Amino acid sequence: MYFPDFWVGMNKNQRGGKSMPREIVLRNAQVIDGVSDQPRKNISIVMKDDRIASVTEGDGPAGQGAEIVDCSGKTVMAGLIDTHVHSTFIDRNDLTLFLATGVTTARDVGGRLDKVLRLRGQVNSGEVVGPRLFVCGPLLDGEENSFKPGPMTEMLDNIPNPEAAPGKIRQLLSSGVDGVKLYFTMKPDTAKAVIRAVDKRVPITGHLGYTTAMEAISFGIDGLEHIWISPYQDICSLEMRLGPGASMSNRSFWTHTLKGWEEMDLQAPRAQAFFGAMVEKQVKMGTTLDLLWTAYAGLEGALADPDRAYIPPHCLARQAAQNPELKAGQEWDIHPGYWAPGEGRKALDKQLEAVRLLHEKGGVVVGGTDCGGLNYPPPGFALLREVEMLSQAMGPMAALKAVTVSAARALRKDNDLGRVAPGYYADLLVLNNDPSKDVRELRSLSRVYRGGVVYDPKELLAARPVRDMTLIPA
Repeated sequence: MYFPDFWVGMNKNQRGGKSMPREIVLRNAQVIDGVSDQPRKNISIVMKDDRIASVTEGDGPAGQGAEIVDCSGKTVMAGLIDTHVHSTFIDRNDLTLFLATGVTTARDVGGRLDKVLRLRGQVNSGEVVGPRLFVCGPLLDGEENSFKPGPMTEMLDNIPNPEAAPGKIRQLLSSGVDGVKLYFTMKPDTAKAVIRAVDKRVPITGHLGYTTAMEAISFGIDGLEHIWISPYQDICSLEMRLGPGASMSNRSFWTHTLKGWEEMDLQAPRAQAFFGAMVEKQVKMGTTLDLLWTAYAGLEGALADPDRAYIPPHCLARQAAQNPELKAGQEWDIHPGYWAPGEGRKALDKQLEAVRLLHEKGGVVVGGTDCGGLNYPPPGFALLREVEMLSQAMGPMAALKAVTVSAARALRKDNDLGRVAPGYYADLLVLNNDPSKDVRELRSLSRVYRGGVVYDPKELLAARPVRDMTLIPA
């Protein structure tokens, strides 16, 4: 199959004004359409400009001058959606890593407002090559800051009381944000006021702490972030609940919650009530299991992970500045900072069980990674790890839906994204092998289309410098 040069993935000015075909036809493909339980065979997909024009069995129509791509033996599916990134903490040049791994859409759930709005404009216009970007603006804390002073505090904004909510929400909505995110120290009365002020105009998600998940669900929240944090207070044993003033900046917070997860009884009435509320209200659960990838792989497996080579320089510099004591260890670049790589496997197993139960009961599970917030796994590759772990809990096809059609629902973009269907954006992946049987085959990516513009993943990866892994301390 012919692959155009890297310039075809850039905007008109970047590629010297060379025009792209207005119509592209993918023929003879096996298609995972985002809705069917099994792949469809011998399908033709017609892309016109940035949208899918038709999806038909057989050869399908092709206009004069259309580019015909034979996809015999290949699988086509919708581009992946990462619902939880912090894009302004990733080097701009490294946003191509998303496309190189099949992530064609990302939602930024926390960044300084002017920065995320500027980056969204640059990426969505094609000035910067990267995934289609939606933004929530800053993390909305309560009266206290969730972080100690440092680089990450620029993501925070405060709504100290319910009276301040309408003005802040009016400012955010008038700026054009695509969503709103509540953060750890926001108290219940303020969270309720924020959700009321938003009034369903954009989706609201939350990384919760001082407000419980059950409280937020009763107020009308649309999504929760981090299955291992946001519902913790609702489903852990009463003896393991966090006390007043709990802080994520303390290592004791993480050791306590990991222990709480290890001991958790997911059949207890409190846990079952949480699952029931999530299903009844169809609240989207963003899992971010990839952050415990080192527990999943074990320290030796994580150290041998070739994806380490793609951790962005900006993330490495921040890691070295925030955690200088880690610099001497061979695992310094993949260290989460609060628990050692390889720790937490029992807690992760329980979290995977929670995902399975929520899915089987009819809940909505969506994939997100927190890349940029933490530096490992790196952008794009993090979502591949997330899908692998989701597949352990839900099976391959459900895991793929969690990062396509279900993720699009979380963004309220399910009429545009997440499916291979007429009228949807031409955000498509062409894979050499079938990920519906084994999601690790997402790494067999051969072509990426974002809005009908084609990228060669190998060219994207080759265009950025790869870290010299021999420089990592032994």
